[in-house]
Amino acid sequence: MNDRSQYLLKLAKCNVKVDIANLKVKAKLYGKAIVMGKIVVQENDIPSTSLAMRSLPHIDFADAFKSQLPGNQPQNIDSVTRAIFLKMPEWITGLLELRNIIVRPLGLKTTIDPNPPSDRDKLKPGVTVGVFEVLDRRLDEIMLGEDDKHLDYRVSVQLERQGKACWVIVSTVVQFNNWLGRAYFVPVKPVHKIIIPAMMRYGLEN
Repeated sequence: MNDRSQYLLKLAKCNVKVDIANLKVKAKLYGKAIVMGKIVVQENDIPSTSLAMRSLPHIDFADAFKSQLPGNQPQNIDSVTRAIFLKMPEWITGLLELRNIIVRPLGLKTTIDPNPPSDRDKLKPGVTVGVFEVLDRRLDEIMLGEDDKHLDYRVSVQLERQGKACWVIVSTVVQFNNWLGRAYFVPVKPVHKIIIPAMMRYGLEN
């Protein structure tokens, strides 16, 4: 491994340490449940029917979180996806901007769409929702994601109906493409497990 590769590896392992204690996530961990205000976000298995499960040649990381939609939340997949991925807390937006600063020298993608789709538009493949591109969809599921040189990822937003109740499941799968992807994901993984439930809570409550 040459000097540049060693430098990139050290940088990917996060020379800039994120102090999770200062993220101001007001959550309490009880086993695998994350209780945030009135919204309970529960760690869950990825549904076998999820588009994400068959979207990549192989999966190196996978997780999912589930929450019941509040009674006043529209029970359609476009509204739920917008609520979670367009209405991010400021501290998460700040982390994404910090991430862009760190990875820009590595040649990784840093796109953030400044013009989100109208609330009236259907989220079709090719449309971007914040920092995420819609890759596929069906009646009760939208799959977001991106392919980059270090890793490919997919995020599925899926509705599960049980009588009058409706649940949203956000599933993430990741495929590492090289050593940089594996190194990059070391500091990202614990932050990811805080950010996704926080985004779900914030979007569904607001």
